[in-house]
Amino acid sequence: KIIRSYNSTAVAGRSNNSATVCIKSGVDLVTEADTHVEKVITEMIKKAFPEDVIVGEEDQAECPKGGQGEAFPAKGSIWCVDPIDGTTNFVHNYPFVAVSIGYIHDSIPRVGVVYNPFTDSLYEAAEGSGVGTLLNGEPVRVDSVATSIKDCLLVNNIGHCRDLDFADESTARVNKWLRAGLRGYRASGSAAQNLAHVASGQVSCYYEHGYGGPWDVCAGMVLVKEAGGVVWDPSQGVGVDLQMLFGKGSVCAGGRKVVEDVLEVAGEPTFTFLRGRRFV
Repeated sequence: KIIRSYNSTAVAGRSNNSATVCIKSGVDLVTEADTHVEKVITEMIKKAFPEDVIVGEEDQAECPKGGQGEAFPAKGSIWCVDPIDGTTNFVHNYPFVAVSIGYIHDSIPRVGVVYNPFTDSLYEAAEGSGVGTLLNGEPVRVDSVATSIKDCLLVNNIGHCRDLDFADESTARVNKWLRAGLRGYRASGSAAQNLAHVASGQVSCYYEHGYGGPWDVCAGMVLVKEAGGVVWDPSQGVGVDLQMLFGKGSVCAGGRKVVEDVLEVAGEPTFTFLRGRRFV
């Protein structure tokens, strides 16, 4: 019900590129649709689960505002909401746009739903449900064919940071993948959609150093894991599961073997997102 309310709210305004657009920082955008849709979603969640905490990207959510790298509360129920993941895409009518709603209990993402209103694609999964990840009601799995970078279709967002050191490190990483024989490279602009595409096997692997916040990845983490994949934190080394932290983070998701190869070629990221030192 919450997801379908997003469809009617957001799609109605998507054809108008002149809708009010604000700049949060640098090239990071927010629209009236972002704040309105988040308000709709959070109100519905609060009505159904009044005791739960809601962590949202925009101003409408009443949530704890943790600092860069701080952990989520270890106990309790938390909803992680991104009303429009891929706002720049939304502004330009580029169809990689999604609402992302994740449910966390005792610091672990347990339920994830990602919906793309442009394609009417609904991805959903719940930990331990026994049905895995569903795309419009049908079961999907991560790409089981790709086992190395040479047969991998990789999607990689570079995000909003325009620090020169970050730009140099990001482009050098792409160069490493290409020189290692990467089959295909894509950049979609939506972390939630990327994780959903990994879960459904439409892309082999997703890598990003500097995703916008926990609301970008919470739901998608559940989708990928329930579809047979892994979701790791490249900044912590190969094989380390991504944890729910406030602020920007690093993610690599896909089948275990292809993720291992992508990370081995890339090496660990060195750019850090620390307040007062780096762009956050």
